[in-house]
Amino acid sequence: MAAVKKVIVVGGGIGGLTVAHALQRIGVSARVIEMGDKRDRIGTGITLLGNALRALAELGLVEACLEGGHGWDVVSVRDAAGATVSEQSSPRIWDPDRPAAMGIMRPRLGQVLEDFATKSGARIDFNTTIIRIDQDNEGVTVQLSNGETDRADLLIAADGVYSKTRQKIFGEEFKTHYAGQGVWRYTVPRTEAINGFVIYRAPTGRMVGALPLSKELCYLFSLESTDEKLRIRQNQVCDYLRNLLAPFTAPELVEAAKMIGEDKHISYRPFDVLMMPAPWHRGRVVLLGDAAHSLTPQMTSGGGMAIEDALVLSQELDRNDDLETALADYSHRREQRVKRVYDTGYAICQEERKPVHGREYAMGLLREGYAFLASPV
Repeated sequence: MAAVKKVIVVGGGIGGLTVAHALQRIGVSARVIEMGDKRDRIGTGITLLGNALRALAELGLVEACLEGGHGWDVVSVRDAAGATVSEQSSPRIWDPDRPAAMGIMRPRLGQVLEDFATKSGARIDFNTTIIRIDQDNEGVTVQLSNGETDRADLLIAADGVYSKTRQKIFGEEFKTHYAGQGVWRYTVPRTEAINGFVIYRAPTGRMVGALPLSKELCYLFSLESTDEKLRIRQNQVCDYLRNLLAPFTAPELVEAAKMIGEDKHISYRPFDVLMMPAPWHRGRVVLLGDAAHSLTPQMTSGGGMAIEDALVLSQELDRNDDLETALADYSHRREQRVKRVYDTGYAICQEERKPVHGREYAMGLLREGYAFLASPV
C-alpha cells in the first residue's frame, strides 16, 4: 500500500504536472496549486535527452510528447558559415527504434502534461497560491488564496528555483547564487539545416546553438558570460541579439537575424543555481525539480531531472508503507544522481567563462556526463 493517499503539489510546471500524473497512476489523489494562469504559458523550447524520454516512457507520456515536439539523433559542430566541422549520432538509450532526444515548445509540453494529469484524475487549481502551511504528525494543512483550506498526507514543493515553499520550510539559508553566465533564447522557423543539435562557432569565439522543436520551429541560443547579471533595456534587446548573430554567415542564421523584431519571443535567463543537500524533506513537505536543484543548462537536463524526480518519488511512495522511509529513499536516490549532473554542468560553465584547460576538456566532461545520464535511474 502506498505511503500516502492524498498529496498537494505546489507548482504546475514540468515537475509538478508529471508527479501529479505519476501519483494518480498509483492510486494517490493529487491536487496541483498553480499561481499562474494556464493561458499565460510562455517560453521558447526545451530539450529532453534519452534519460528523460526513458522516464516519460515509464509514465506513459513519451508518445504524446514526441507527437507534440520533434525527435533528433544528430549532433553537429559547424563553422560560422555553416560548413560541418564534425558530426555524430547520439546513442538511443531508451529505445533503439526511437529518437535519441527531442525538442518541444514549453507551452506545448505543459499542455501535454496537464492533459494527462487531468485525465488521470488530478485536480489543477490555476491562479491560486498557498498562503499558509501547517503540518503535524498526521498530515499537512494549507490555506489557499481563494479562501479554501485543504489537508493532505504530503505536500510536494515543485514551485521552481525561487521556491517560496522551500524558503518557508527549509529557511532562507538555502538560496541560489549566480553562476556567471546566462542564455539568450530565440524561437525561429526551422529549416532543413537544423536537423538536430547544431553548434556554430565563429573565429571570435562566439557560439550559437540551434535545436529543433517541431517540423516548423527551432530555437537558437547563445551563452553570455558576465561577472554580474546582464541587464539590457527592453528597447535594446533586438539590436543586442542582432549583434550576437552578426559574426555568423550561415544562411539559416542570417535569415534568423533578419526576422528579429519586437513581435518575436526573445528571452534571457541568468543561471541562478542551487543544489540542496539531502534530505529533501522536512516533516511532510518534500522538494522536487528546480526547488531542489537548479542546474546550468550545459547538460541539457533541468527538465529531465524534474521528470526523473517525479518518477522516483512516485516509485518510493508506492513501494513503502512508511512515509519517512519513502522520502528518505527518494532523497538518497536523487541527490547523488542530480549532484553529478549539477557538478558536471557547473564545471563546464566555469571553463566556458574563464578557460583554463581548453575546449577538449569541456567536451570530455560533456561526454562523461552524457554517459552517466544513460545509466539507470
